[in-house]
Amino acid sequence: MDSTDMKYKDELPIKTINRIRDILGEMGLLTVETSWKNSVNGFYSVSVQIDNTDLLTNGKGTSVEFALASAYGEMMERLQNLCNYRLSLDLKPQIMDYLGFYYAPDEKPMSIDEFLASEEDWIKTQLSKVNPLLDKRELLANWLTMSYEKVSADFITLPYCNLNSKRISHIPVKMVSMMYMSNGMCAGNSPEEALVQGISEIMERYANKKILRERIVPPTIPRRYIMKFPEIEAMIAELEKSGNFEVILKDCSLGQKLPVVGVILVNKNDQSYFVKFGAHPKFEIAAERTLTELLQGQDIKWMMGVKEFCFRSPTDDPENYMGILVTGSGLYPTEFFSRNFSYQFKEFEETTIATNKEMLAYMVALLAQLGCEVYVRDVSFLGFPSFHVIVPGLSEIEEFDELKPITNYAAFNTFKRLVRNIDCLDDAGAATLIGYLQNMNYSPEASVMDLINLPVRNKAFPWYYSNADLFVTALNYWKGDTNKAYESFTKFWGYTQHANPQRQVITYYKCVRDFLATKIKGLAEKDAVSTLSVFYPMEVIQGVVAEFNSPAKIISYQGQLNCWNCENCLFSSQCLYPPMERVYEILKERYAASGIDQNDLKKLM
Repeated sequence: MDSTDMKYKDELPIKTINRIRDILGEMGLLTVETSWKNSVNGFYSVSVQIDNTDLLTNGKGTSVEFALASAYGEMMERLQNLCNYRLSLDLKPQIMDYLGFYYAPDEKPMSIDEFLASEEDWIKTQLSKVNPLLDKRELLANWLTMSYEKVSADFITLPYCNLNSKRISHIPVKMVSMMYMSNGMCAGNSPEEALVQGISEIMERYANKKILRERIVPPTIPRRYIMKFPEIEAMIAELEKSGNFEVILKDCSLGQKLPVVGVILVNKNDQSYFVKFGAHPKFEIAAERTLTELLQGQDIKWMMGVKEFCFRSPTDDPENYMGILVTGSGLYPTEFFSRNFSYQFKEFEETTIATNKEMLAYMVALLAQLGCEVYVRDVSFLGFPSFHVIVPGLSEIEEFDELKPITNYAAFNTFKRLVRNIDCLDDAGAATLIGYLQNMNYSPEASVMDLINLPVRNKAFPWYYSNADLFVTALNYWKGDTNKAYESFTKFWGYTQHANPQRQVITYYKCVRDFLATKIKGLAEKDAVSTLSVFYPMEVIQGVVAEFNSPAKIISYQGQLNCWNCENCLFSSQCLYPPMERVYEILKERYAASGIDQNDLKKLM
């Protein structure tokens, strides 16, 4: 097989799959492969999950083998970067410092003073770009609020190697997590293959971000150029014949030779669209990745995340922007679909590079021409090449000196602490919880467990935890503000009734609504029951009264979360935290034994 047939992978997909299965199996981790999709010929996707956990990754490709190898590769990328544990799941304190380190064996504590005095590349770059109106020490003090867990220093840092200067920089973990999220995390059959993938992803997201923020109009790639690549042409044809679709490929190089391709899937039947970006030094691979990304986890007949075109769609909402960068779904500016292009289409640079080693050198050199340096951290502690790549100026999802996301995250930390200690709640704490939720744009179906990133098997929790609006209802009622409780419950009922719940559920919810109304009216309980009994069965009324007769006990009536104390928690059988914690222990044990030295990256190029 030549490199084209292998899609520039350094190993056959079947060998990749079996290699990773062997690694996970030897650790005692069972994988489950689900959600196979193949609604269009030549487009495959699949999900791989560690059994009995919330650890799930998706893969896509032009065959079963390539899709499965993609999903397993992403699993190794996420596990070795400890992605789920850094970016969502909180851990109990004794697990956080298990084996004597918080995040990695080579971590290093750093004070604010040490940060400000540092001569290391990454820190100097960040401090040089700080808004001159901001006090740097005060900015760093704000960064301290980012840590939910308690650590033994102002910052815990991890070493990254600057591939350009060959120097090590120690970067605070919380800055890495907030500023870059999962951007640049990568895995591959060889270090070079992995790093090409990581840099490609950074370029892809950078182009997407710049096009969104600056309303750049990328030129359409002409079909005459696409015809040079029969496999890409065939993939487009398969998509277009699956319905009343048009596929438009976009040159998203920004006129800077970035090897980025965009695709717009337009549904002419309902005037909706779906946009994806992809990148790779070879056009055919960039285009293929972009096209297969469209149908990852999707059925062409029931597409999720598509947006209806509207000439005056509001697109400047920060949540819309974040949705595009994080979940890949959102509204694009009307200009994006214009034919008044911001720059002329240029064919992908014809290069003779054929190996990932050559591609890596090419991409690092291209970034250097743009004035960008590449920082890499090797996290291959399970034995499969995996890294985190950072390119300051390109990688950022949030900026170092942007205060709003920092303060928002600090408020999120406060919210989580209050929820997990709700048995100690006071009026001020309840007001803080209510205020946080009222300012948060959560989905109508969101549960409290969703909001605090607590992985659960099902949603069979007390009603005040099962839905955010119900939680606000309970909090307001607990505070004695029945009017506000009525408002939040009415909001909940407003969208719930459209979900066509069962008749007995409808009856119960209506009875709750009307019982709250009797409390606002000041009716005595016996008078309220008498009036409601005209319309509701007595057993329903009695159930509602039992729930709401004591505001002081409303949030303890059916039990409370007892995080970090699993053996005494009423809901431990429905919670995935214990098995997730066990996987973390296994990963830390492997990490501690790995002996990875970031200085070895200096020899990479």
